[in-house]
Parts: sequence; C-alpha cells; structure tokens
Amino acid sequence: MIGGVINRIVLAQATLYALPPEWFDGAVLFWEESGGQAAYVWSYLQVLRHAGILDRISGMVVGIPEAIDGLDSPDGAPTLREIVLDVLGDRDIPVLGNVEFGHAGPNLPMPVGIRVALDAQQRTLSLLEPAVRPVTVTGPGG
Repeated sequence: MIGGVINRIVLAQATLYALPPEWFDGAVLFWEESGGQAAYVWSYLQVLRHAGILDRISGMVVGIPEAIDGLDSPDGAPTLREIVLDVLGDRDIPVLGNVEFGHAGPNLPMPVGIRVALDAQQRTLSLLEPAVRPVTVTGPGG
C-alpha cells in the first residue's frame, strides 16, 4: 500500500523527495482529499496518469470526500466516482471507494508499505502481513 492525501502525493512528485516510479509497481494506491475543488481532484489524478503511476498500480482505494466543492451538485457536476473512472479510462484495476480513512469517518489506519489484497467485488481490503512488528532494543551494556 502506498498513498495519503492526493494533493500531497502529487506535489511531492514534483520535488527532490518524489517517490521512485517503481515503488508504485503492483501497489494499491490509497488516497483521500479534504477541501478544495472537484476540478483539482481531477487534475491531480491526471498528473498521476501522465506520470505513468496509474499504469503501474494494481488497485486503488479512495477515501470519503470531505468538503470538496463541486461534487454531486445540482447543476450536474460529476460525482467522485465519475471523476475516478474518467481518469482511469480503460485500465482494468479494482477500485474501492468511500472508504472511511483520512479526514472523514472513523479514520481507519492505512499502513504504508504493507502487502494487501483488494477485492472490489466483495468490497474488502485485507492486510496480508502485520502492520507492526515487535522490535528488540538493546541498551549500551546488552
């Protein structure tokens, strides 16, 4: 698993601290956004698409949108689902949406770097390894 707040993921990719593209190979990308505009979310996803990241991932988990202007408005604006599917195009990867992590909901932990299994049909995301491991610390004399 790899991810976080989508605008931070995208902005970091434009710096010396960018994640190497190969880190996304086979990964499940999780992201959420809080505040901002629906058009920004579409743009962030387009940046990930043009950077080739969406061609490397094996799945996507999308958090519940929090205070994003322009989603589901009565004027026919697109839903977050429509935005995601538009940007993914014909990529055949599972997407799990409206997951309660990040700024909205009970804030489920999303452990970065853990192997997971994503089943969009069953709406499940399963950890395949422990998120934390015991650590043995020895002092100066031991």
